[in-house]
Amino acid sequence: MHAPSAPTRILHLDDSLRDAMLVADLLDANGVCCYINHVLSRGPFEQALRQQGHDLILCDFNLPDFDGLTALKLARASCPDVPVIIVSGAIEAEEAVKCLKAGATDYLFKQRLERLPSAVQRALEEHQALKQRRLATEHIRRQARLIDQATDAIFVCDQSMALNFWNPAATKLYGYTQAEISGDSVFRVIFREPEERISAIFQEVLRAGQWHGEIRQKNKDGRPLIVFSQLTLLTDAQGIPDGVLAVNHDLTEAKALEQQLLRSQRQEALGALAGGVAHDLNNALAPIMMGVDLLKAKYPGAPGIVDLFDSSVKRAAAMIRQLLTFAKGSEGERSPIQVNYLIQEMGAIVECTFPKNITITVEREKNLPPVLADATQLHQVLLNLCVNARDAMPLGGKLTLTTKKVEISSVHPGMPPNARVGLFVALQVNDTGTGISAEIRDRIFDPFFSTKTPDKGTGLGLSTVVGIIKGHDGFLEVSSAPGQGTTFTAFLPADTSATEAEPVAQKKMPFYGQGETILFVDDETAVREIAREVLVRMNFQVVLARDGLEALVWLAEHPSVHAVITDLHMPNQDGLSFVGILRKILPEIPIIVSSGRLEEETERQFKAFGVTSFLDKPCDEYQLAAALGSIFAPASSATAAPVYRPGLKHEAPERSVSLLPMTAPSTVV
Repeated sequence: MHAPSAPTRILHLDDSLRDAMLVADLLDANGVCCYINHVLSRGPFEQALRQQGHDLILCDFNLPDFDGLTALKLARASCPDVPVIIVSGAIEAEEAVKCLKAGATDYLFKQRLERLPSAVQRALEEHQALKQRRLATEHIRRQARLIDQATDAIFVCDQSMALNFWNPAATKLYGYTQAEISGDSVFRVIFREPEERISAIFQEVLRAGQWHGEIRQKNKDGRPLIVFSQLTLLTDAQGIPDGVLAVNHDLTEAKALEQQLLRSQRQEALGALAGGVAHDLNNALAPIMMGVDLLKAKYPGAPGIVDLFDSSVKRAAAMIRQLLTFAKGSEGERSPIQVNYLIQEMGAIVECTFPKNITITVEREKNLPPVLADATQLHQVLLNLCVNARDAMPLGGKLTLTTKKVEISSVHPGMPPNARVGLFVALQVNDTGTGISAEIRDRIFDPFFSTKTPDKGTGLGLSTVVGIIKGHDGFLEVSSAPGQGTTFTAFLPADTSATEAEPVAQKKMPFYGQGETILFVDDETAVREIAREVLVRMNFQVVLARDGLEALVWLAEHPSVHAVITDLHMPNQDGLSFVGILRKILPEIPIIVSSGRLEEETERQFKAFGVTSFLDKPCDEYQLAAALGSIFAPASSATAAPVYRPGLKHEAPERSVSLLPMTAPSTVV
């Protein structure tokens, strides 16, 4: 059952009370549910108009001091949407026309009031229809304003994809005005997808009535766009498809941010992975690095291959440290470097590893000034350029590595963008390979661009080279032609304030022991064994422990040790926990912490325990001796004891340390 509708509120202007009662009775008799406010003259009529709230106005035309046309005009001015019906005993046709033109809905003669109920009903229905049309029009206008203000690109096309509507956001996103794009298929203009995918999308729209998903598009300037598109099929009154509505949300910037986030997450994962891998690699390299020093001492006349082993293992250790540095997002440490040593070393490496049909030549200019650089990064530059040269000579050829001093006095347009005036050291890699065509020469430094097959190249080598050279305030020059080989020249600023340092191999051992007892704690058997050999050769007595827990058990019974060298990452009890407990047992004992990766927070905690000596892992004899010298002879280790020479047997001091054997596998020497 429907709820009863509210009564129609009628304002009736008539100076005759009798006529007003007839009207009320007639409406009631015909089932018109209404509430009638009857007024007799102009004053009450104007007051009723001001109160508003009427659904219909009945107005007599002939009044003593008032007329229906004036009343009609007052009603139209006060409530323009309320229908007005003129009711009169006599009205000329001309006056009736004036009333209709002035906005009257209808007019009736009092002699024929039987038409009043239907006229009232029709007027109310027309008024309601007019109200609905106005609401619909306002709704459409509001939607149009929203579409114009929308940030999403919205457009409508007919079945031939000709444009019917194109909102301002579409102009902003794609760069086309509606007039510019109307003459062509809008989707053909802005799509970057293959024809097959476009066809498949529109087939789905025709089948299902809609489609949504990410698609690749482009703007007027050709800039790539990624949008989330919602396509809706439009139909006519008979349900026949006649167009497509597209609402496209720009995801280009969001996707770029997403890629940055993913790269950041991958870098974090790489950092965590690099830390774990570096720990294991450092443990593997540690015995090799110290073992090379033993070989040099035992076989002083050994061929240069031992020096190559030494150089390679140190380079591997430096690369691991560089990997950790990159994973943490910081720059590598820079120091004055003599590039002649670096290029000679690279020449030896490629000569041992490159195919024999490639001839290696190294040409070094004498008296080169040093450069302030990270040796590992420059090594990476040379390695990448040499590998590129090798791949450009599949049938063999000549690879030439050259160093020279270059004074640039002026910069001309043909030089690289970063070129500038000054003194430079040039590292040059020349090959006699296939060369580089002019068409791709400008793209060879783009990340991921490669002319090699995917299994032989990633397109990152040359972009890495450019990044490293720019990071060192230098610039890179390339000269090449098809069939005539390629020359890459890296220009690095000369460090005129630095003095040339001697190679590490020429450094003197800074310290040797006098029979002191060293507790060496490490979970790797190979590291412990080689450390024992090296420390014994340096005239120390050695106690070995596999972890902090085993070391503490031994120290509880044998506290007579002079120093402790401990690894950081160990099972059962790590180095930080071990040092914390050790400080309570032996608060003054010198401690050296050895680690391949030491975070700032961990270092701060060690320093809070009074640890000031840290040893990079892996290390060689020289670094180990320097660390021990810093705790046993900090003032002047060079004068506190004779210079230690590898292979020389030193006498132990005239004091003895009573040690009991540890439980296997730990040993006392």
